[in-house]
Amino acid sequence: MELLLRADMSISVLFWLLGAAALVAVWIHHNNLSHQAVVLARQHVRQQGLQFLDQSAVLCRVSIACKRWSLSLERTYKFEFSVRGDRRYNGRLTLTGRRLSRIELDPYPDFSPHPPGQVISPSDNHQPPQIDQQ
Repeated sequence: MELLLRADMSISVLFWLLGAAALVAVWIHHNNLSHQAVVLARQHVRQQGLQFLDQSAVLCRVSIACKRWSLSLERTYKFEFSVRGDRRYNGRLTLTGRRLSRIELDPYPDFSPHPPGQVISPSDNHQPPQIDQQ
């Protein structure tokens, strides 16, 4: 009877150890994905000529994505960026599995001297260059 009780206790302990190991593995995987989200968000924001704020991306949504008969987790992270450092804007990044599937930035003002598509009319004192014809 004592041997049976020991075997029963060791199975219970083994079950709890496996459960704890699974939780640690999920936590490590989550931290790796969070780090990947920060790196991808920082990279995208810098490519746009913006400032990535707080060096963080916060998990705000987890859902199940079904694409081509396969299921995967879709994680959405929020982050903040700035144009000139005086105002914060929100961005969202979505990872499907480990793959980047979407990055969205809230609308922000463009402070470049001449935004693309803007027609610049010459001022009164600006004359086009003269071409010498000889």
